[in-house]
Amino acid sequence: MTSEEKLAQQRLSVLQLAEAWNNVSEACRQRGVSRTQFCEYNRRFQTHGMEGLKDLPPIHHSPKYPDQEWHGQQA
Repeated sequence: MTSEEKLAQQRLSVLQLAEAWNNVSEACRQRGVSRTQFCEYNRRFQTHGMEGLKDLPPIHHSPKYPDQEWHGQQA
């Protein structure tokens, strides 16, 4: 099992615990997850299954000033 799969399994476990206990708050507290994170995991699981619980690739931002090198001042 890869580290990505372990992470997805941990995230699934909080969803399953909340369902078994019928208590999201207690499941989140037990697993050290915020309710916001829980809701995001639940949404991603409902939409994409186990693949949705894996880490998303990083978002790359374009430079603010693409035509010039930024040194704390504008030219």
